[in-house]
Amino acid sequence: MRILLTILTLIATTSVLAGPPKDAVKIMRPYPSLCTPTFQSLMGALTEDYAIHISATFEETPVSYVAIVENPNSKSMAVIHIAESGQACLVFSGLNLQKFDRPEGMAPPKVDINDKDDGV
Repeated sequence: MRILLTILTLIATTSVLAGPPKDAVKIMRPYPSLCTPTFQSLMGALTEDYAIHISATFEETPVSYVAIVENPNSKSMAVIHIAESGQACLVFSGLNLQKFDRPEGMAPPKVDINDKDDGV
């Protein structure tokens, strides 16, 4: 019985809840964005002028997306936000692109971002 209680105590104390760091503060940051009515319009201009390509995308919400675009030759990169309406905004862009690999032997995540009760 003592072993069972010890195991249950360990399980209860090792469960992890995802959340921000204790010193985190939510702030709204105003910054200028360059927006076009469609993603195709913005991508066409960026591709023609800067020879960029889409290197990654992700779903921000079920109706909004983010695209990461880059030109590895010029080491330039940009972040584009695509809204439900189709409007696309160049949110951030910059130079001196650096890429990093996941460190070998890094521990697996403590939360499952696909679990509706966990994640960000």
